[in-house]
Formats: sequence, structure tokens, C-alpha cells
Amino acid sequence: MKRLSAEQINRLAADPRHTSAMQGPFVIDRSLPFVPEHHTQLYYTPAYATLSDAQRLRYNQLFALRINEYIMLLESDLIDALLPSLLRDARVRGDAALSAAVRTMIDEERRHHAGFAAFNRACRPDLYPPGHDRCFARMPAAQRWAFGALALLSSRWRFGLWYLMAMEESSKSLAREMLTRPHTETLGTLDPAYVALHRQHLKDETRHLHIDALLIERCLQGHWPRVNTWLFARLMAGALHVSPHGSGARVVRQLVRDCPELAPREPALIQSLLELRRHRAFRHGLFNRRIMPESFALFDQTPPLAAWLARTMPHDAQA
Repeated sequence: MKRLSAEQINRLAADPRHTSAMQGPFVIDRSLPFVPEHHTQLYYTPAYATLSDAQRLRYNQLFALRINEYIMLLESDLIDALLPSLLRDARVRGDAALSAAVRTMIDEERRHHAGFAAFNRACRPDLYPPGHDRCFARMPAAQRWAFGALALLSSRWRFGLWYLMAMEESSKSLAREMLTRPHTETLGTLDPAYVALHRQHLKDETRHLHIDALLIERCLQGHWPRVNTWLFARLMAGALHVSPHGSGARVVRQLVRDCPELAPREPALIQSLLELRRHRAFRHGLFNRRIMPESFALFDQTPPLAAWLARTMPHDAQA
């Protein structure tokens, strides 16, 4: 990624051709899948192959709504915990162009939140009545602790910037994959409305990655590397944790409500998710160099973080 300056970022942000429009209206085809199947959790379990086509389709759509919710969570909770304090940092405050880029990014993330919420409500108004934007992505205790720690510590330790960049690059990779490979393994072609939503999101996220990189270089790299690495590792542990009360399990329970014939299998389906805790391919599918090359390039510049990645993801570290 050829790094853009803050001035170049601001010029792009002022050009409607390079900014997102996610307000709808949405013409959603619920006979089609929304996301590639390998972006769902049950896909990595033996149980997935035992579901009927109709059940896999419904699961795919529900999990895609959960993906939207999780992006919304990051673009509200994470942004609110991290970016306002950065605007008060002298290393950012003293750079008018970078400060303007960060303020624009905050505004854009709020518009993204509204766009994803509107899509989810248009798709399943029964799950998202007015005033309720989250059905699945209620954070488990481990991640609530991690986000709380992030908000408390962000004024001094900027480890959250690594996480922010990785998650934004992950959403960028998902959007590009859907645009270039819109055909799923077993469920047909992706719904154009869902793909279009993420294509619009991609416009802003591409710029945001440059802002993240500038902030990391300005405020994080070389500053307390061991402490920031330790805090980042705790944050990632919470993000990758699979629990019986997490968002993935909530998706399965809603699938059972939508497909009552699955009710006798609900405990086994939930158990299959819990077994993903030991599934390396699943964990690496969420966090790896292939989908986050720019993030990992910056991770490698901090020796304690590079060493942690080599220990915890030894196969991926060589990819």
C-alpha cells in the first residue's frame, strides 16, 4: 500500500466518488446468500454439511447480519474508546491535516453504523425494531473487559490502533472478496444488495487504513512496545473467543427459531461452535496475513509484537 499523506486523504474524502453512500433504499433478495460460506462459523464444523440447503441459506443470511452488527460495534464502541482521545494527543493535535482526517473518519464511521443498521432492519424488521440495532453482537464478558480496558488505557497506551487497523482491513478484504468472487460453494450467487452495501463501505475503509497507519506510526510504534503488545494480545484473546453466550451462538439459536425442525439439534450445534476454540484454521481465518497484509506489515515493525505473532500463529507467520 503506497502511503497517502493526510492532505491526500482529505482531498479524497471531499470527493463524492471516493466516499460511501450506504443509506439505501435496499432491494434485498432473501432467496440468495449474503456472504461467502467460509466467513461463517458453522462452515468449519461437521454439522454444516448436515444442514439442508434452506437451513444453510437462512444461517448464511443471519450470520451476515451478525457481520454487519460486528462492524457496527467496532465503528461505535471501538471508535468512541480510541479516536477522541487521539485528537487530544499533541502528536495529532499539532497536525491540522491529520486532525481533520481523524474527525472525518469519526463522522464516516457513524454514517456506516447507520447504513448497516438500516440494511439489517430492512432485511429482518422482526429482529431489529426501531431503536434496537443489535440482535447478535452483544459482547461476551472477555471482550467487554478488553474494550473497557482499551477505553481506560487509550490515553497512554495506543495498542487499540493495531486492532482498529486489522479489523478495518478485514472488512476491506471481505468486500473485495465478495466483489471478485460472488459465487458461493453451495448456495449460489451472493445477494447484490448486500455486496453493494459493502462495496460502498470499502470506499471509506480504504482511506481509513491510511489514517490508521499514520496514527500507528505517529503514536504507537516505538512507544512502550512490550506493554502495548501484552495489552493487544489480551484484546485479541477476547475477540477470538467462542462462547456459548457469544454472537455466534445467538445466530444458531435464531436459526433454530427460524427453522423449528432443528430444535432437537440445538445443543449439538452450539457444542460444535465451542469446539472451534481448538480449530486453528478457523482462528487463522479471522486474523492472518492474507486478509490483513498492511496491518501485519506494521505489526512486524514492533519486535515484541512480531515475536508474539510468531509464537501464537507459527504457520501463518511464514505465509
